[in-house]
Amino acid sequence: QKENSYVDMEMVQIKGVDNTYRTTKAELAEGATMIVHERLMTHGEQKATSVYEVELNGEGSSTDVISRSVAKDSSEQIFEAAIVGNTVCNGHAECDAIIMDNAHVVAVPKLDARNVDAALIHEAAIGKIAGDQLIKLMSLGLSEAEAEEQIIGGFLR
Repeated sequence: QKENSYVDMEMVQIKGVDNTYRTTKAELAEGATMIVHERLMTHGEQKATSVYEVELNGEGSSTDVISRSVAKDSSEQIFEAAIVGNTVCNGHAECDAIIMDNAHVVAVPKLDARNVDAALIHEAAIGKIAGDQLIKLMSLGLSEAEAEEQIIGGFLR
């Protein structure tokens, strides 16, 4: 990206695709910003891989790569985020996933600070739906399946 440029990318895949492999590479110049919001749901035997490689080359450049995903049945998801800080910059990658049934979820962080003033952060959390969330919604009259759908819908918004 050129100096002081800005990109806001939204990637959404909710069921329906058997196999995807997405790679996004960016080199950011001075003052440039790249924001990524990924929302993903896989089911059945689906496989989805998302790879983000961002080089923060310009002073004051920044990136924020955020993934929210749900893996059901026997599906598989791989999320890779590699951020290289070559100067005074800010980089953040976050992967939050709900895993269900026999699914498989992998989060691969790579932070590469090549400057003392590169501020790079990675957050990842993979887990099942909390039982107390289900119980609360079921106490309001929803079936377990309806409660799961409400939780998943809110999570992917």
